Formats: sequence, structure tokens, C-alpha cells
Amino acid sequence: MSEPLIHIEAVTKSFGSFTALHGIDIDIGRGEFFSLLGASGCGKTTLLRILAGIEEPTTGQLLIDGQDMRGVPPEKRPTNMVFQSYAIFPHLNVEENIGYGLRNLKLSRAETRERIGSAVELVKLGGMEKRNAHALSGGQRQRVALARALVMRPKVLLLDEPLSALDKKLREEMQLELRAMQRSLGITFVFVTHDQEEAMTLSDRIAMMSDGRILQLDTPKGLYERPANREVAEFIGTMNLIPAKAGAAKGNQVSLDAGALGKLEGRVATDVSTSGREVFLALRPERISVGADLGANARLKGKIAEAVYLGDRITYVVAVNGLAQPLRVVNANETGEILRIGAEVEIGWPDDSGLVLS
Repeated sequence: MSEPLIHIEAVTKSFGSFTALHGIDIDIGRGEFFSLLGASGCGKTTLLRILAGIEEPTTGQLLIDGQDMRGVPPEKRPTNMVFQSYAIFPHLNVEENIGYGLRNLKLSRAETRERIGSAVELVKLGGMEKRNAHALSGGQRQRVALARALVMRPKVLLLDEPLSALDKKLREEMQLELRAMQRSLGITFVFVTHDQEEAMTLSDRIAMMSDGRILQLDTPKGLYERPANREVAEFIGTMNLIPAKAGAAKGNQVSLDAGALGKLEGRVATDVSTSGREVFLALRPERISVGADLGANARLKGKIAEAVYLGDRITYVVAVNGLAQPLRVVNANETGEILRIGAEVEIGWPDDSGLVLS
């Protein structure tokens, strides 16, 4: 992480008897794209509103660029926010919407025009400056909302699920544009989303939240390959979970008794004590192979329950003998052949592919 711009220490937030945030500790770097990820009600938007000054923490401290934010109103903070609804003024055109916040800065007309022009160019709305808000598409409204926030030149841009109203194709396009925009500007972005794929695409680091707590704070790669617990593993991507009892450990490898499946092995996280415990062997679908050429990998017998052709890859659902839940397997489509439903197969994976989770 680069030099911290935002310091959040022991922040809690209560609404009456309900506690929305429990002792949140985060440092967010200068120029970092940081995401708050989790299901609805996990506390991520409450934390964003505290950063914006819309809510005050019940306890704890928030510093932005070394300044204590307690009691500092939203308009006095070095932040700006893009809301999920965009909040575009319907009676104003594009450039009037973008420049609305500049009215209170007492800038010259020339500087105002320069800032609006730069923002219009940044979000690729050139030629649309005089278009009325009601004539804009969803994607164009989103760009106007971004430009209106960026024209104020904040140190921190706060984004509350700004892409959720867009269709899938436009959303994916805007994700790439948003990431490129953030890199070119060097502004710290704090992004709220419930979409794990979106967070993985955009972020330098992600705070995975649940019930007002941070389950894991890590890079996208760290969350995907080294989830801290079962909840994180199931939220980030697709994860197969095989119940087992942990046995002896050798280094970071643990022997597992998987009942009818026999003896298996998995990697253990350093903060998980496993000996004699009921655990899960967690396996990503792409780490499992189906077919005859499995080498010395762990092997299980099963039957193809479903096969989905996805062009460059094939997803299989494999019912495994002795396992209550089928396993999902994603293999590269190298031959163009798809195994038929009902075919009996062997599946396998290298011993170091599975992670032992509590």
C-alpha cells in the first residue's frame, strides 16, 4: 500500500439498539482504488457515508490526509460522492449539471469553463454539453454524475454502487473506463459494491464485509486464492467445499479424513488451527481436472450431471460417489469435445490445490 490518505480506527456506528459497524480499522492509500464488498446490509454503505460526512461515527476516529474529520460537514471535506441514483438535476443540461458545484468556489469564468471542459473530455461526453438531462441514457447520466464529482477535484472520490443500474455490457465497459480514469487522475477511489466480479476487476485492495465487520482485507488475488474463512471463500467466485476431519500437519499441508472419499490433503492457512477439527477442503473449479490423464493427483470417481459449453472452456457438474453436493469443474476446451451427461469419470487435482477452511 502507498502512503495512507485515509485512516479509520476503531470506528463503530449504532442506530439505536442496532450496531451497523463494529470496530472498523482500515488504512487506505493515496491513489489507491479501494473497494468495500459485501451483501446488502453488511455495513459498507454506512462506512462510505461516514467517510462522506453524511453520518458521524458513534465511536472511533477518521482521518483524511492527517485531518480529524469529526464534526467536519460534507461540503468541507476533501471528498465527493457519486450516488447509486446519480441525482442528476432534470432541469439542467450536461454542462450545467457538471458545473453546479463550482458555483460556490468563486472561480473566474475562464477557470470554470476550463474545469467543465476537462471533465467533459475525461468522461467522453464531448458534443453533448447542451443536451438536456432527460435526453440522456443511463450510461450518459452515470458519466455526468462522475464528471460533476471530479470537477471539484477531490482528494477522495466515494462511489456508492454507481454502475448497478447499467446493463451487463455497458457495466463491463464502464468498469474498464472507471479504472483507467482513476489511474490517470491518481485520485483515491473508495468504491462500494455487492458484485464480487466488479470488485475484483477494479480494485487494488478489497475489504470483504459481513454484519458490520471486516472478514478479510486483501488484494483481489489474495481474496480469491487465500480466503480467510468459508464465508469469504463462498462469496468470492465459485468454491467447492468437501467436509472432512483434519489430521496430522506437515508444514502447511494437512492430511484429511473425508469419510467415504478416503484420505485427502490440503493447504492450511497460518491462522487456522486444524488438528482434530471438522473442516472443509476448498477447491476452485478450475483447479480440478476431469478425464483419464490425472497423473498422481488426488482422485475421485463420479458421474457427469451437467455440462455447459462456454466457448474456450467447459463447466461440468460432477456428482461424486460419497459426496452429498456435486462438484463444479471448469476445464479448458482444448479438443472441442463435451462429455455426455451420465458419463462415468474420474476427477483429480494436485495436493496443493485445496485450502483447508474452518
